[in-house]
Amino acid sequence: MSTPKKPPKAYLKYSGIAFQMIAIIGFGTFFGAHLDKKYATETPFYTLIFSLLSVFVALGLTIRQVTYKPKNRNESES
Repeated sequence: MSTPKKPPKAYLKYSGIAFQMIAIIGFGTFFGAHLDKKYATETPFYTLIFSLLSVFVALGLTIRQVTYKPKNRNESES
């Protein structure tokens, strides 16, 4: 006997999205800081650019995941 799979609880879904956002923004900022250090820039332009870019990417992915509604397979087969 197999038990039907239950969808994950809402708090698990949203906490996973939060950790994903933190990872994306952290990686973007770290990469920008690395480039600033490598090219010895006076003003941290790379950090600014990559941190803002990573924020927009993280927000875009979050909006996409929150608003995603899976299509019902039964309706498409009929």
